[in-house]
Amino acid sequence: MDAETLEFLDSLVREGTAVEEGILIPTERRLAEASGMSRARVRERLSGLQMLGMLKKVQGSGNILVTPSFDGGSGNVFELMLRAGMVTGSQLAEAREMLEVAIAPRMVERVTEEQIRELEDLVHEMIDASSDRDFVRGLRADHAFHLALFAVLGNPIMNYVAGGMNHALHDLLLERRRVVISKEIAANGGAIPEMFASDEVHFEITRALRTRRREAVAAAMAEHFDRWRRISRTPSRGGADRPAPGAAPQTAQAPDETPPPT
Repeated sequence: MDAETLEFLDSLVREGTAVEEGILIPTERRLAEASGMSRARVRERLSGLQMLGMLKKVQGSGNILVTPSFDGGSGNVFELMLRAGMVTGSQLAEAREMLEVAIAPRMVERVTEEQIRELEDLVHEMIDASSDRDFVRGLRADHAFHLALFAVLGNPIMNYVAGGMNHALHDLLLERRRVVISKEIAANGGAIPEMFASDEVHFEITRALRTRRREAVAAAMAEHFDRWRRISRTPSRGGADRPAPGAAPQTAQAPDETPPPT
């Protein structure tokens, strides 16, 4: 990032006012006067910050500098790298898995009983969605579960990285959930199982957190990813697996790569 942009950001912080959501910045006219830039140049800089997810427009309030999020899909460098072919979906999923397994023991020191209960509620949401074969709702709860794990750390950088990876992997993980849940139903004779193994493994994580034992949490997190891999590699009844009609194409993966677990 060039020096002029950094100086402009400094002026936003200096001239802005702290509010609950972040920093309320002055009008374009005032920023132009304070920075010596033209209003067109100021507008260009603000657009850049908005693209990075650092600027939020609030109706009636103006522009607020905020901690980046990926709710609107803006500013996601992982998604841009994936689209540009600089990384594959499997590489991104592997990085996500390594990160989650590595940070799992740290959660033991910081997680509260209330946070564990909230995590358990999200697992119940996953199970309900899987029983309804609602893959979108199931993935939403799954993502919320994993983001809540990172939130336990209380570190916005970790939240930013985890949110970016999840957002970039959304389509691949949605297809993976569809395949895995469908395989579990097929393995149960076409009936909805009492408990989906791919969802139940999340309870193993919450139980491990409740023991406050680092090694138990690390093992539960590793088992989570391993179990999804085992289920996804189980052959479907009636022969080789075939993508469902209308399934999202997995162009970010090489043909011999196993799709990433959620």
